[in-house]
Amino acid sequence: MPLVVEGIAPLFQLVAPGILVVLTEGVSLGLANSIIFGNLALGILLCWLTMKPEALVWLIQTAGLAIVLVVARKQDWPGIKTLLAGFAYLCVTFIIVLSAGSGPDLLDGYNKVIQAISEDMDQSLALYKEKSSGIYQVELENWFRQFKEVIIRFLPGLLGSVFLLISLSNISVPKIYLAKRLKNEAFAPVFTQWKLPEPLIWVIITAGASAFLGKGILEVCGENALLVLSSIYFLQGLAVVAFYFERLKVPAFIRWITYILLCIQWYGLIFIVIIGVSDVWFDLRARAPSARES
Repeated sequence: MPLVVEGIAPLFQLVAPGILVVLTEGVSLGLANSIIFGNLALGILLCWLTMKPEALVWLIQTAGLAIVLVVARKQDWPGIKTLLAGFAYLCVTFIIVLSAGSGPDLLDGYNKVIQAISEDMDQSLALYKEKSSGIYQVELENWFRQFKEVIIRFLPGLLGSVFLLISLSNISVPKIYLAKRLKNEAFAPVFTQWKLPEPLIWVIITAGASAFLGKGILEVCGENALLVLSSIYFLQGLAVVAFYFERLKVPAFIRWITYILLCIQWYGLIFIVIIGVSDVWFDLRARAPSARES
């Protein structure tokens, strides 16, 4: 099991649950779950033999997410429901792991995580300062301190965005390898047709109001919730852009250049999020010109 190899477990989590969905295609839900639990038992045995108990967290997350995706595939859940279910599972798993390490006081466990991240970043800065010639050390230290403050402030939102990425990447794996079998496209619809549930727009509006109008903990919670929700609406905005590129028959080379330019600039990212939010009210894809007009 590659998940027990130190350093690469997070990378395999991006594809391993999706691969298990592919491997269990064509079998019953019960047998599929048995296969996943068998792989989990084998992984636990390897963790014990290699004396790597920390890999158990990655194994449990991977097996659990695989079960969620297999259930979604067998029951033809919509793509967005599958994405949000995977995201919810990873969030719950993180909270359980946090409580296991800190007891009932989740805030204390979260503070320990913050402290560990802060100490690691301070060690990285100290190591760099030792090997550098001393030029621009003051500027570097000021920039690094500001960067650390941003990471700590937005850590929940960043973790949520990573969980969304993991869920999305594992949905994409069966989409690629089972393209001929996913005829109804319920589990993994064509990306240009992705659309979030309309009631979710009120959640991002509430998060935005808390972020810009709230104070203290309400402001921080609003900022992090807005970051996660913006990641979701970024996907919808990107789907709208891809839809228009496809409808207007824009060459692939120009598409990729546009995607890269939009994603490497902060205002490009915000622009795509705005498109995703606007699509809820204005149904931008319904306003696209027909293939003959284009």
